[in-house]
Amino acid sequence: MIDSILLLVEYGGYLSITKLVIYLVFFFPSWALIHWMHKDAEAVGANATLWVSIILGIVTVMSLVWFFVPVYIVGALCYAISILSASLVYVKQRNARVLDFDRILTVDHIKSLLSGSGEVDEGMDSFLFITANKNDVPRPEARTPDFFGYRIAYDILTEAISRRAEFITLVPGPENYKIAFQIDGASVPQAEQPKDQIDFFLRFVKQLGGLDIKERRKPQKGIFYTRRGKDTLDWEIKTAGSTVGEQVRIRKVSHEAIIRLAELGMTNRQLQSLEEVKTAKEGIILVTGPKSSGVTSTFYSILREHDAYTNSIYTFEKEITNSLPSVTQQLFTLSDTATTSYAKKLQQLFRMGTDIMGVAECVDPETAQVICAAANDGGKLIYVILQADSVLQALGRWLKLVGDRKTAMTNLSGIMNQRLLRKLCDECKQGYTPNQDILKKFNLPADKAKVLYRPGKVVYDKRGKESMCMHCYGTGFVGRTGVFEMITFNEELKKVVLKSKTLQDMGNQFRRAKMAYLQEQALRKVMGGVTAINEMVRVLTPATKKKPTQS
Repeated sequence: MIDSILLLVEYGGYLSITKLVIYLVFFFPSWALIHWMHKDAEAVGANATLWVSIILGIVTVMSLVWFFVPVYIVGALCYAISILSASLVYVKQRNARVLDFDRILTVDHIKSLLSGSGEVDEGMDSFLFITANKNDVPRPEARTPDFFGYRIAYDILTEAISRRAEFITLVPGPENYKIAFQIDGASVPQAEQPKDQIDFFLRFVKQLGGLDIKERRKPQKGIFYTRRGKDTLDWEIKTAGSTVGEQVRIRKVSHEAIIRLAELGMTNRQLQSLEEVKTAKEGIILVTGPKSSGVTSTFYSILREHDAYTNSIYTFEKEITNSLPSVTQQLFTLSDTATTSYAKKLQQLFRMGTDIMGVAECVDPETAQVICAAANDGGKLIYVILQADSVLQALGRWLKLVGDRKTAMTNLSGIMNQRLLRKLCDECKQGYTPNQDILKKFNLPADKAKVLYRPGKVVYDKRGKESMCMHCYGTGFVGRTGVFEMITFNEELKKVVLKSKTLQDMGNQFRRAKMAYLQEQALRKVMGGVTAINEMVRVLTPATKKKPTQS
C-alpha cells in the first residue's frame, strides 16, 4: 500500500508535492483574509458572521473544485478568482460605510501604500489638539466616532494652515457640506464633504471649544488650540443653526506683530499728511472702510506709532483682535449694557485724562457727540472707526451722526478710507500686453502700461498633470496690500466744506485739494506689477454690481 502511494507521488498523481505546496500557498492567505475580514467587519459595523461564512464557504467549495477539475491550473484560477471577487465585493460594501480616509484599495490608498504608509501617522503624531481649558487631547482609538472627528479635523485644519487660510466656513446643503477657505480675503472653495462625515467633525471641534454638543440651533462661540512642534495656533469657532443644518465658521486668531504704518501700502504723501496730523496731537481722524477692508489693522498700526511712554493711550473696543503693548485696551462687554451705554462708558474714559483715544466703533449720534465734546476740550487726539465706502461717504455719515455741521467739522483733522488688494505671486505671475479697450477704460497711458501682470495660468507637466505653484497653491496671490484715499483738513478747507450745499460739492473741493481716489491709487499698484486689474475690479466694484473683467 505504501509502495503504491509513493508511486503516485513519484509519477505526479493527486498527491504531487508541487501541487500541494501551490495549494497551501493559496490556502493560508485565505485564512489570513478570513481573520482580517472578521476583525474589519466588526470595526466598520458590517455583518461579520455573514461575510466570514461566505468566504469560508467559497474556500471549502473551490478547494474541492480545484482538486477535481482535470486541468490543475484551471482549478487554481477558479479558486483565486472566486476569493478575489468575494473580497472586492466586501471592500466595496465596507468602503461605503466608512469615511474617505479609511477606505481601502482606492487610488489614494494605493498611492499612500506605494509612497510609505507611515507618512500620515507621523504627521498626526506631531500635531496636537488642545481644548479651551488648555488640556491636551490624545488621539482616540482608531475606527471610533471620536477618531473619525479627530481625523477630519486634522485634515481640514492642517490643509487650512498650509494654504494660509484665515477662515474656514462650512455651510450645510441637502446632502453635503460646502467648505471654503478664506485666503488673503478671497473665498476659495474646497471639496464638498458628506453631512455624516462633518457630523463627526462638528462633534469633535465643539467638544474642543467647550460648546454644547446637543445645541444645534442657537449661536455658540468658543476657542481651542492646535500645536505642531513649537507653533501654537488659536482657533475661534462659531456655530449657528439653519433650516438644513448647522453652519460653522472657524477663524485663525492672529497673534502676529502689528504691521508698521509704512508697510500698509500708503503713498509717501499720505504718510507725510498723517504724520502732520499726529504731530498736532489733537483733533479727530476718521479711519474708514467697508467690512473686511483691514480698517482695524490700520487703526492698530496708527496707534502703535505713538509713544506710549510719553502719552496716555486708550482704546475702546467691543472685541480686541490684537494686543497693543503699553496701551490700555478697554472692552465694552455684554454685562456693561445692563448698567451703562456705549457712549457713557466712552465718556468716562475721556475723563480719565487720556491723551490719545482709539474708538473702534461709532454707530450712534450719542457716541459721535461725546467724541466731538472730548475733542473740543483740547489736548486729545481721537481716532474713530467708521464703516464707509469712500472718504466722501464717511464725511456724510459723520455729519449725520453729529447732527450739526459746524460741530462735526470744528475738530475734524482728517479722513482716510481703504481697501485691501491681493498681491500677485512673484513666483508665477505672468506679464501680458493689455488691449486698447482696457487702457481706455481705466485711462491708462499706453507708454507707461506696456506690460501688466496677472495670476499665472495653469501649467501642465509632460504627463499632462496640473502643476501647482507651491508658493501660492494655485491662487495666483500671496498676501495683501492696502490702497488708501485720504484728505486732511486745514482751516480753509473746513470753511469751504461748511459753505458747500451738497456732498458732491464737498467732493469737488477734495479733488481740488489733490485727493487721489481709491481707483487711482489701485491703478498705480496695477502698473507696478503689485496686483492685477481683475483684483482691483473685484475689490472696488460694489458687490451688487460686480462683473467679470477680461484682461
